[in-house]
Amino acid sequence: MPTHLEKQILATIVYYDILDYPLTGLEIFLYLVREDGNVSDVETRHCLVSTEVIELLNTSEYLKKHLGQKLGFYFLKERKRGFHSPVRAVEPRMQDLHMRCHSSAETMAPSDDIVQLRLNRKKIWDRKWKKAKKIFWIMQVIPFSKLVMGSGSFSLGNTRKDSDVDLLIVAKKGRIWTVRTFFTLLTSFLGVRRYKDKTEDKICLNHYITDRSLRIPFESIYTAHLYCHILSVYDSKEDRKLFKKFQEENKWMKKYLQNYQFSELEGFRSIKRNKILSLVAKLFEFILSGKIGDYFEKKMSEVQTKRIKKDPLNMKKGGRITISDDQLEFHPNSHEAKIIPEFNKRMKELKLFEFGEQKDSGLT
Repeated sequence: MPTHLEKQILATIVYYDILDYPLTGLEIFLYLVREDGNVSDVETRHCLVSTEVIELLNTSEYLKKHLGQKLGFYFLKERKRGFHSPVRAVEPRMQDLHMRCHSSAETMAPSDDIVQLRLNRKKIWDRKWKKAKKIFWIMQVIPFSKLVMGSGSFSLGNTRKDSDVDLLIVAKKGRIWTVRTFFTLLTSFLGVRRYKDKTEDKICLNHYITDRSLRIPFESIYTAHLYCHILSVYDSKEDRKLFKKFQEENKWMKKYLQNYQFSELEGFRSIKRNKILSLVAKLFEFILSGKIGDYFEKKMSEVQTKRIKKDPLNMKKGGRITISDDQLEFHPNSHEAKIIPEFNKRMKELKLFEFGEQKDSGLT
């Protein structure tokens, strides 16, 4: 019988297999899943170290039966097809990070092409970061923008050629609609705003929160793995402080990630704040403070709320639209609606029943 840790390791690799993303031994340790989002028994277990996971990867017959290894990356020997396009080293036809839903036929096929796929996507991500960096630099002029974070496939480094750049933006409390207005206007003016099927290298402005509402209230295995990879776009003392606070406010991720810890790499590729552009932002903030700013905020709230509610795309099931002065979230077609059922299905097929009762974070 496999040990609980062996099951955890396999469950973790299965989750990332759905994303076409093989893991190193250290990554398996860092993203190690918990069975049901319940931490009641966790505190009584001994503290894992990465060497325990790596030792099992090298010695466990149970894991060797299911896993392959190439260039230090671990993946399933028999990869399911049907929830995603066939694995290939060429990128253009691959689905996005959280999207696998084209073919209904299910076949099993051994493949270590997933390793080459990850390496190829990393190269694509490097190019996208260089392009996005120019846009991020200009975005510093936007007033009341307290923190900008990369999310989704962009933060994981698992981007296709036609992937967009997902951003989670933290606005000053009381100015969330103003911030959204400026981000929308600027990206539209620069021609980089995502619109319908125009996605390649476009900026996707689908999530806003405030510096007083940093906690993401939607908890699931999907959102935990989504937000544990998030990265800070800018590097300053204020950015680092708020980014750390965001991580602290979302410690609930430990319910789903046994070894979740605060990132020490928030400034790894982050952009240094430009003093002149920051002064421009401060000038806008001065103009839009007080009653003038309050009126503008209220007006933008009314106009945008009306427009959002009129959009038929936002009425579809299988996603979530959140509209409030503390959080604006636009995921009408959430990948969570596909990934969690697929994960549960695979867990039951592998007889990992304790991991196969995952619930979504509250989709429509």
